[in-house]
Amino acid sequence: MKPWGNLGVVDTIYEDEVYDDDDDDDDDDDDDDDNSSNSPSLLSSPPSPLHSSAQAWSSAMGCKTDGLIHVQGTAFHLHKDPLMSRSTYLRRKLTEKSELTLSPPLNITAETFALVVDFCYGTHLLVTPFNVASLLVAADLLGMTEAKGEDDSNLKQMTENYFQKFIAVNGKYAAIVFKSCLALLPEAETTSFLVSRCVEVMNLTEDSKGLDGYFDDVISLRADDFKIVAESMHQRFEYQDLLYRIVDFYLEVRTGQDTALLS
Repeated sequence: MKPWGNLGVVDTIYEDEVYDDDDDDDDDDDDDDDNSSNSPSLLSSPPSPLHSSAQAWSSAMGCKTDGLIHVQGTAFHLHKDPLMSRSTYLRRKLTEKSELTLSPPLNITAETFALVVDFCYGTHLLVTPFNVASLLVAADLLGMTEAKGEDDSNLKQMTENYFQKFIAVNGKYAAIVFKSCLALLPEAETTSFLVSRCVEVMNLTEDSKGLDGYFDDVISLRADDFKIVAESMHQRFEYQDLLYRIVDFYLEVRTGQDTALLS
């Protein structure tokens, strides 16, 4: 049996949930197809580490995929064992069943889930300022905080180490993560304190008016999300004047917008 990290390269393993309108007219043909295969035929899609890893697992372990996970209209045909060994959430959900839909309040996209699965299969995961926030949030939501061995790292630890090493010391990187966090609220703040941490980094690494350009992004937040961010910043910030500036700016602009709508 080959180690996970040495599995060979093979073809696709997930498909978009798109079906032809003519399927109902070909019921007889479909019945024949069902008898020859235990899973739907895979649609054509570009090669990726996920495709390679999952199919290689089938080849190396001599077992077919036994789990079907739906994420934002994409169906992932996967193996339960590597998923359950890395995620306490997936272990709990897939122990008694083989099909699962990840839906709100789990704020995880199909693209992010594909990266999560890559990690579960042992594929090298490239973390960047553009995906570290979504991976950190996914690690928290999916309970990916366990290590498989003494020298092993979990997804939470890996992404947190990346944040500390590269984001926490670089205002430009923190600004990239900050923008990506806004689409992940409220989870990005309630699970990982990411927005307030990014603002803290930008405040410490840029001059006192450098943040003004990012205030416009804050205005786009819903009131509930902004309240979560403001409360988190209040708990974390040593420099409360920045928090007051952001809150005043938010209230001033929002009040003006509401007044304009009413007039």
